Amino acid sequence: MSTSFLGRHAFWFSLDDFIFRIDQDNLRVRTEQLRTRLSAYPWLVLSQIVLQFLFVLLFWNQAPHGLLLSWLAVLYALHAVELVRWSTHRNELKTLQDCRDWHLHFTIFAIAAGVMWGAATAIFFPSDIGYQSLLICVMLGLVAGAVTMNSVHLPSLYGYFLGIMIPLILRVSFENDAIHWILTLMLSVYVAVVMLEGHGLNKTFMLSLQQRFENTSLLQQLTAQKAETEEARNQLERTNIVLHHNETRLEQMVRERTAQLQQRADEIVAIKDTTILALTSLAGTRDNETGNHILRTQHYVRTLAIQLRDHPRFKYFLTDENIETLFKIAALHDIGKVGIPDRILHKPGKLTPEEFEIMKTHTTLGGNAISGAENMTNVRNSPFLKAARQIAIGHHEKWDGSGYPFALREDHISIPARLMALADVYDAMSCRRVYKSAMVHDEVAEVIIDGKWKHFDPDVVDAFVAAIGEFKEIAMRYRDNEADVPGWKAAA
Repeated sequence: MSTSFLGRHAFWFSLDDFIFRIDQDNLRVRTEQLRTRLSAYPWLVLSQIVLQFLFVLLFWNQAPHGLLLSWLAVLYALHAVELVRWSTHRNELKTLQDCRDWHLHFTIFAIAAGVMWGAATAIFFPSDIGYQSLLICVMLGLVAGAVTMNSVHLPSLYGYFLGIMIPLILRVSFENDAIHWILTLMLSVYVAVVMLEGHGLNKTFMLSLQQRFENTSLLQQLTAQKAETEEARNQLERTNIVLHHNETRLEQMVRERTAQLQQRADEIVAIKDTTILALTSLAGTRDNETGNHILRTQHYVRTLAIQLRDHPRFKYFLTDENIETLFKIAALHDIGKVGIPDRILHKPGKLTPEEFEIMKTHTTLGGNAISGAENMTNVRNSPFLKAARQIAIGHHEKWDGSGYPFALREDHISIPARLMALADVYDAMSCRRVYKSAMVHDEVAEVIIDGKWKHFDPDVVDAFVAAIGEFKEIAMRYRDNEADVPGWKAAA
């Protein structure tokens, strides 16, 4: 009942907001609104009594005393009627007619109080600009308070508010000069803002009522469901007795099936590892790099990953499982070199720009080969193959966007590719190649640290610095031969 009413009216400024329609469909909501206003009503009236007395004192020297006292007497008589009715009928809010009576009472007396304040602005409007400003501030304060205190009953808010503001705006505009016309415009804008704010507060209050009624309804539903749950629990216990007789057999079947699945999983892992080794060996038949290059880069990548697994930027990805995956797929980073011509791949000297452009295609060749394998085997969304593809394509991208093949920048480069980039550069510089001599460890470290924020992710470089001893130990443990790494034996 209440939900349907709120659903139709809570979000739109409709005529019902002003006329405060009360019927059997929305009686529950309207009763709560009126009861809320009734609970605060005596304090509203008493605050008005105090404010009106202070207003008379404030403007005692600005207006005829007789008019001020007459104005105050009318308002006090009005408030006396309000308080008498509240004290004698405050508990009468049970029927549809009770709600309508209180709605009418609140509306009439709010309009009357607003009109009396509005009349004060017209009758007691001072000639002194300072007191004019003071009068306007007093009226704006009354309006601001009304928005907070009357928002549960919009007719009272609008009646009181407009009863004050319309005479005030007309009286200010009557001065007919530039300053007062500006004030008129400002007051008009204030009227629109306050009406919207009052409507917003009323909407918030209505939504809170809706939530309260929904919670009550939910409690009733939960109570009923509790009884149903008890019955279901009893029935479940009876069923469990039956299932208990089959438990031993079921456990045996689960153990057998688990063993079969584990065997199958072990076979899949073995096949996957064998495939990686086969592909790596295939690439090795065409490249000058040794198998130890693969081992070293695998261990470098794993060392970096372990250093970064608790870092806020990396911990979501660098789980133990993913670190082990990275260790395995690091071997596939240069698989695309299978497609590079021998004249370029084995060239002892520096590559020409045209040759280098061909060499750069080994990244996309490797990524496309892995993607093609995914498509042919209908393997979709495999984290293993996704990481392998990322590492093959992106290990020559650079943090500042100067890398290839796509000139990616910063976090647009995948985590596997960022780790592989540093590992590959470290190994390439520290080992002898067909086209260059090896560099000593300290020189390699300086180059990598200098590449922070340029070639490499700065956090990956920090991880390298933290694990620099491990890098050195890996390089020595898996070195090709001592002659190929000059200066390393002495440095060790």
